[in-house]
Amino acid sequence: PFCLEALAALVYGIKARKGFMLLSGEVGTGKTILLRKLMRQLEGHVQFVFISSSHLTSYGLVELMLQDLGLINKERNRLEMIHELKSYLIQQLTNGQTVALLIDEGQNLSDEALESLCGLSNLETDEEKLLQIVLVGQPELTVKLNKASLRRVKQRIAIHHRLYSLQTPSEVEDYIRHRIQVAGYDGPDIFYKEAIETIWYYSAGTPRLINIICDNALALTCEAGKKKVSTYMVMRAAGALLLEQGVDAQRMG
Repeated sequence: PFCLEALAALVYGIKARKGFMLLSGEVGTGKTILLRKLMRQLEGHVQFVFISSSHLTSYGLVELMLQDLGLINKERNRLEMIHELKSYLIQQLTNGQTVALLIDEGQNLSDEALESLCGLSNLETDEEKLLQIVLVGQPELTVKLNKASLRRVKQRIAIHHRLYSLQTPSEVEDYIRHRIQVAGYDGPDIFYKEAIETIWYYSAGTPRLINIICDNALALTCEAGKKKVSTYMVMRAAGALLLEQGVDAQRMG
């Protein structure tokens, strides 16, 4: 499937203790799902701290991390908190455990919050980075990181992987086949080839929209007593979702 390459890059980055990684992609390309897969794959070997940018309303990153790790003490200042975090990370390293911070919806982070990542990425021994950071967000995040004031943050990124929409009907067909197999189906094709081309047309290749169109088209096909999804059923499903082709479809993703 389309996200395996990105998953492999992040798994490698965390295991090799590369420090700072960036994952970017449009809405609906599967970034959050990929993070869940990452956590499942490394479960037991890596201690994950998952933070969405919406959590950063009144708390800083360091404070939220300590809270998540059960180390919070409201009496400490920021320097003391960073010292506490570093001591914890060194202890985890001694125990053979990796700690990774995952930040979702990173495009909503303030410049100040992004700059604070520099301090966290500086936590290291002579040999390796103590904290693995995966920053995830929409393409606006990469535009923001190009600002001169955030150059220090950008320079620390060791791995940047970009998720794209599926580019051809053939890629959409492979994606749908994979999803059906994961669901446990191993019978004849459920979608006519022309139906898949129509799904590509209405979804603009965005995985989230492909899923929604397929679910609705399958439901309509079952209601009609048919065994295979036709172009007509896909068009009915897309129409019910008020989808238009191309740009409008991406906007609704």
